[in-house]
Amino acid sequence: MIKGILFDKDGTLIEFREYWHMVISRLFTELEKEYGVKSETLLMLKTISGYLAEGFQKESMIQYATTSQIIDSWEEIIMREEGSIIGREELLDLFESIALSEDMVIRSLPGVDRLLYYLKKKGYFLGIATADSTKSAVHSLKKAGLLQYFDYIGCNEEDTQAKPSPQMAYAFCRQVGIKTEELLVVGDSVTDLEFAENAGASFAGLLTEYNDRDRIEALAAVTVVKIDEIIDRYHL
Repeated sequence: MIKGILFDKDGTLIEFREYWHMVISRLFTELEKEYGVKSETLLMLKTISGYLAEGFQKESMIQYATTSQIIDSWEEIIMREEGSIIGREELLDLFESIALSEDMVIRSLPGVDRLLYYLKKKGYFLGIATADSTKSAVHSLKKAGLLQYFDYIGCNEEDTQAKPSPQMAYAFCRQVGIKTEELLVVGDSVTDLEFAENAGASFAGLLTEYNDRDRIEALAAVTVVKIDEIIDRYHL
């Protein structure tokens, strides 16, 4: 019987493309104007990130990689092509400051608020497992009006292994006092599926325009098009 539910954040609960495209676009503009990064180098950064003019490629690095992994890949390219014009920590600080900008629009996806309210009222433990930093995750959940629903927020920090390592699932289960077989993971990527499998948890794959739907449908036993479908699929 399911007692706890661990959600991916971006693309599952919170709108992914609009917000992160604004963040990454502004960051690339800053790198060009303030640090003098050449257009050829910016093109390399955009390519490795899966960045497109109107969004991102499906299963892009921006969707599944941790903030640290993204910064490391960018720093390697900048260092090779431009030299030491910006260090890793300064690049990370720039990324975080833009992501935390108050003028960025952050909104929950349709049905999410109603679903979380229903699950909380039914007594389920709710958690987040995200590739974001704690500061960025808390900021976006608060701006989207969802922070109050969660008992646990697992993030990309030095002492926490990124998905698909099951560490965040184990930490959530320990904190709320449930077994991993009583855990449901809900996410929109193959990484989320592997995360659930590694933890020995159940999984519901959310099919979206950002992910490889065919691959997730082939690999996941349970998939949903609307997130509140998990209520019927898992008898919640």
